[in-house]
Amino acid sequence: MKAHDREMQDRRHPVDEDIALQRRIWRFERAGWYVLVTLVLLTLCGLFSHGWLSATTTTSAQKDLTVEYERFHRSGGVDAMVIHSRGEPNKPHVIVLGKAMMEGFSIDSIQPQPVGSAGTRQGLRLTLNGDDRGESTLYLAWRSDGLGLFKSSIAVEGGGEVPVNQFIYP
Repeated sequence: MKAHDREMQDRRHPVDEDIALQRRIWRFERAGWYVLVTLVLLTLCGLFSHGWLSATTTTSAQKDLTVEYERFHRSGGVDAMVIHSRGEPNKPHVIVLGKAMMEGFSIDSIQPQPVGSAGTRQGLRLTLNGDDRGESTLYLAWRSDGLGLFKSSIAVEGGGEVPVNQFIYP
């Protein structure tokens, strides 16, 4: 009998050993290590906050609205959102931030300041001036106030709409 085979058999002296049980424990520990390494890699990739798994860009079917945002947030954390919109040249156009978004987040800052804003049943209406091509860019800093999944939308009044799905971790 080889030395390795003897090592993998139950013993009674000097200590009682159950090698079959020990092998199951080793497999369980190995699986735990794989789960832990996978979780760390997903965290580094942005599953719980900033990273390429979290960052996304969505464009409306009419191509008049593009939103860059993070899918995953931490409660109380501040994240950025960039909204690119297009309307008629040298005329104001209105962006509508959905009601569900306003329930889960509060706005820390808006750059540039909109020409006008109003709260409605649909959400927050922001009036922006377009440039000579009708384009405008809005930079928002959001603070996550809620917990869980928030499904909302951002729209150009009379134009395109994009869904915005965000998850806030505790």
